[in-house]
Amino acid sequence: MFAARFVFLFGILTFLIIAPSRAESRSIVTPASPLRYNQAALMAIEKETVHSGDKRYRAVLRGLRWCVVFSDNDSNFNFTFTNYVTMLNELTLNSSRPGLKRIVQALIVKEFRRAIPRFDTLFAADEEGYTDFATMLPIAYRHKVPLKPLKIFAARRFEKITPPDRLNEFRLAAKDLNYDLLTNLIVEAAFIDMAYKMGVTKDFQLPPNNYRTIMDECAGIPFLHKYNDDAYNDQNYYATHVLLALNHYGEKTLTASATSDHVFQYLAGQYNTVRNQVGDIDLLCEYLYCLRQFVIAGVSFIAEGERHIMSSQNSDGSWGTADDFNGDPYDQLHPTWTAITLLVQGTHK
Repeated sequence: MFAARFVFLFGILTFLIIAPSRAESRSIVTPASPLRYNQAALMAIEKETVHSGDKRYRAVLRGLRWCVVFSDNDSNFNFTFTNYVTMLNELTLNSSRPGLKRIVQALIVKEFRRAIPRFDTLFAADEEGYTDFATMLPIAYRHKVPLKPLKIFAARRFEKITPPDRLNEFRLAAKDLNYDLLTNLIVEAAFIDMAYKMGVTKDFQLPPNNYRTIMDECAGIPFLHKYNDDAYNDQNYYATHVLLALNHYGEKTLTASATSDHVFQYLAGQYNTVRNQVGDIDLLCEYLYCLRQFVIAGVSFIAEGERHIMSSQNSDGSWGTADDFNGDPYDQLHPTWTAITLLVQGTHK
């Protein structure tokens, strides 16, 4: 079945415009003053960067370094904590680089420790706040974050909260083709499923696990919008997040299903538009990440797309445009998040 997809992919992809590459430097610009929270991580990343002869791996490390500096700012950290930690977790799943894995695992534990005194600010005392908190638990378990402070917080903060069953909300969103809400719900479902699989219910009450039902029903949700339609952007991000949910954000290998086939055909059909017309680096990274799940490494259009991503890295190690950096902290973080979690997949010793 995957072989058939591979042939189909080459049948619909046309000639791609290859962007010129920028010169890449090994030089490292050090912040004017030490970081408040993660100076040790910064130094470890810089050491790993200097000793690496792999251009792609250095691009990942420079992007991670930018993220660490960015998140050392308390306002940025508070705004993006759940996203930032999700990104860090992805880096430990998609790389065979032991140096990177060691740095990031230590960073995850430290950042959880930093976040715990702020949990009242980060997680509202309502159903949505409880669900947001629950989606972080698989990451905490995987990286052996001390659970006692998390248990104390949950018992106090969510004492009167019943974990919500959001299956009906998903079905209403599917009926309305509310792609933005669908994206949120499938991501939540994926992390709740991870939590169940990791035995989190021994220590915490979780929402019902509707993951399999939701993923199966995604096969019937159509992609009706075309380029320049108002909802085209939301539709695209929904499509990429279906595949991210199916492979648990890199935790497991994607397997053939009606849903993966449905989404693959859409992504393959839209790739040239996203690569050459849309002008959204985040979305292009997500497309490449998803299409990588279906085809072998080194396929020409993926290799070209990844070279384009590498050539788009900013001098400070980040990715993104002026519009991104004029947005909120999530808008600023997301391009670099998507770029390094794409490029890390191809870094092997």
